[in-house]
Amino acid sequence: MSKIVSIMQLTSTILDHIPEPAAGWKVYRQTTPKPTEKPPWIIETVTTSGHIVGETQRVHSGIGVLTVRAVSTTTDSVNVIADDLMIPALAGKRFVANGFDTGALVLFSDSGAYAAGLTAEDTSLLYQVRLLTFHFNWSRL
Repeated sequence: MSKIVSIMQLTSTILDHIPEPAAGWKVYRQTTPKPTEKPPWIIETVTTSGHIVGETQRVHSGIGVLTVRAVSTTTDSVNVIADDLMIPALAGKRFVANGFDTGALVLFSDSGAYAAGLTAEDTSLLYQVRLLTFHFNWSRL
């Protein structure tokens, strides 16, 4: 009898390989901050968004999406997280999880820094956000 592997093993492996930001940044994995929380933070989410199916209707592989959203008080801080930390560490990375293999992470979209709909109480300035989206294929071993 074969051991059942869960897609959560793949999700956990990918999240465990995302680099840690500088001290003071909170990291939320597969969840979002409470309304009372204040940035800076990073929201990391892994999900599946479809499957590649052959003519015989056999599933060959899955399509995955990793999103990394950085939120902080300045444009420079979210750009440093994205350009100096996340993109160099993640673009092209492959993962082998218990029972899974992936293709390389491909940087699919980069929002660039933009003003969020959230205002910093101490400065009355809008927080800055940058959203990176990576796509990858995955398959069960």
